[in-house]
Amino acid sequence: MAKEVISRCDECGSTEGVEEFTIIRDGVPKDVDLCAPHAAPVIRAYDLGATSTSVAKKATKGRRGGHAVIAIEDWEPDA
Repeated sequence: MAKEVISRCDECGSTEGVEEFTIIRDGVPKDVDLCAPHAAPVIRAYDLGATSTSVAKKATKGRRGGHAVIAIEDWEPDA
C-alpha cells in the first residue's frame, strides 16, 4: 500500500500549497519545501533569470552566470 507524503513548508510548517525547490549555490544543490507566500521571492527570482543556452554553457565552464542565487537561509524578506 502506498503512503501519502505530506510536505511542510520549511519556513512556517504549513502544508497548504507546498512546493519543493532545488536551489544551487556555489555548485551545491539543496532542496527546500516552501508554501506560496514563502516561495514568492524564489519564483520572482526565477522569472528574472536567463534561459539562454549560452548562459547555461558558461555556468558549466566554472564561470559566474549573469544572475546571483540567494540561499533561503540568507534571505531577509523585510530588507
